[in-house]
Amino acid sequence: MDASRRLRLVLLGAATLALAVAAWFAWQAVGRLGQARSEAASARAELSQLRGLVPALEQHERYARDAEDIKAMIAKAGFDPAKWSNRKLQRTTAILSRRDAETLLVQQIGANGAQWFAADYFDVTVASPGAGLFSPVLPDDRGFNVEMAGVVYFPLVSR
Repeated sequence: MDASRRLRLVLLGAATLALAVAAWFAWQAVGRLGQARSEAASARAELSQLRGLVPALEQHERYARDAEDIKAMIAKAGFDPAKWSNRKLQRTTAILSRRDAETLLVQQIGANGAQWFAADYFDVTVASPGAGLFSPVLPDDRGFNVEMAGVVYFPLVSR
């Protein structure tokens, strides 16, 4: 073999080897690119989820500030929470006479307004088609539908 042919074969082998090494590096880079794209998509999804939680977090912070403001007002008014208790109240829809409905509602504020009712839900409707909440009693009056849920707060000692 002559030297120029040998040189061309060596150059061809070196070029083939360089091409194979470049292809291997390119294949590795494509794999890393796919992994980076997957990580970026995961990070975007997590960012979107966290952005969705921001309003709830801000609302929670507002509630915490409001609770602190209420505690400060209670302390300023001289109320001692240790001297109060509460009971949950839940009354499903029931038809009551006007007198029974009045008794039930008066019970929620106690004698001389000593207790109070913090309603989660409160609904009073008339049971008779022609009746009104504040109109005179009709002969066919069937009373009220009363439904309520909430907490009744009352003092543990008399005032």
